[in-house]
Amino acid sequence: MLTFGIEGIDLEIDDYVLNLASELDILKYDADIDIRFVDRCDADAGGYCFGDNEEVEIEIATHVQGERLEDETMMINLAHEMVHAKQLITGELVDHGIQLTTAGDAQTLVKVTEWKGQNMTNVAYDDQPWEIEAYAKERGLYERCIIS
Repeated sequence: MLTFGIEGIDLEIDDYVLNLASELDILKYDADIDIRFVDRCDADAGGYCFGDNEEVEIEIATHVQGERLEDETMMINLAHEMVHAKQLITGELVDHGIQLTTAGDAQTLVKVTEWKGQNMTNVAYDDQPWEIEAYAKERGLYERCIIS
């Protein structure tokens, strides 16, 4: 059974998160999702998601470039990161981290990610299929799952 915890925000979003999890069909998985709202994410991103098929951590920024984000923007960012949570929990996305590879006499560090069973290394952000999917789904998820 999926469990989640939310901290760092005054908004009542439990139902929204449950709606997102239901829409993404991940309620049936035995995993934990920890959602933290923080003043600022690394690189001034709107959010981050990391973890594996058992435990996922999501950070959502309340401020970007020093400006407070609107609640709607934070909820859209949360929808985006919940897509990544689904990808991790279901095993579609597996982060193998930075690995040392050898090519001839040279050794190089590469970022290795597995997407739907295929290893991908050093893929540009805009070309990452997991990001393309999350951006494509975030607005629709928000609109279907937000509680008015």
